[in-house]
Amino acid sequence: MLRLAICDDDGTDLAKTSEIIKEWRCQENHPDIRIHTFRSPYNLIDSVSGGDTYDVFLLDILMPDMTGISLGEHLSGILGEPLIVYLSSSRDYYPDAFRLYAFNYICKPVCRDNLFPVLDKIARNYGKKKNEVFVLKTSKGFRQIPLHQIVYAELLSHVCYLHLADGQCLKSLYLRSGFDQFLAPVLEHANFIKTHTSFAVNLDYSERLTVGSLELTTKDTVPVARSFSAKVQKLYIDYWLQEVKEP
Repeated sequence: MLRLAICDDDGTDLAKTSEIIKEWRCQENHPDIRIHTFRSPYNLIDSVSGGDTYDVFLLDILMPDMTGISLGEHLSGILGEPLIVYLSSSRDYYPDAFRLYAFNYICKPVCRDNLFPVLDKIARNYGKKKNEVFVLKTSKGFRQIPLHQIVYAELLSHVCYLHLADGQCLKSLYLRSGFDQFLAPVLEHANFIKTHTSFAVNLDYSERLTVGSLELTTKDTVPVARSFSAKVQKLYIDYWLQEVKEP
């Protein structure tokens, strides 16, 4: 199920875009799509902040309460790297849109010819990306964190701290489950390993394995417990040998 959010203050345009997406969905071999529509940017922000998850955002740029560019910035602050397609009757916003790493930019009027190819591209990427985020509940709401941004996770006093590549450290609520259970969606990926009962590391950021510790490219060092040492050494060597083999 591909969850898609459309935000457009123009009800006619909103309905038209939704209908085109439904037409595309009905074609053979296309994934099922659940469409969520918003007339107000603030309602979409409230939805995401409240924990609702969407795989794709189609954002109108010219809205009276908040521009689609500003809305995209808000979503990026909450989600990290949302997949955004901007809709606009003007090409003037190309630089701002792609500054936010827009997935695509469609000039209105939206029609089958300009929307179908974008949806085709999204569908090709969907299978690869749908399991590559970790949803973290914090005191400020839910955050969808791309896995590649997580450097390591640390458990302290029943609270998980996620250290990200951009220097952020996100704090979970008090854990009522075990560390392994909490991080299960992360640890199922081969590049994440536990080095200690209270530490899990993304091997993409590993730099040097020493006795008792793993040094990271971020200049952080995480402990390697003696009971984990042999397994960590094997996984570390296997991981980087596999990296060397791949073209």
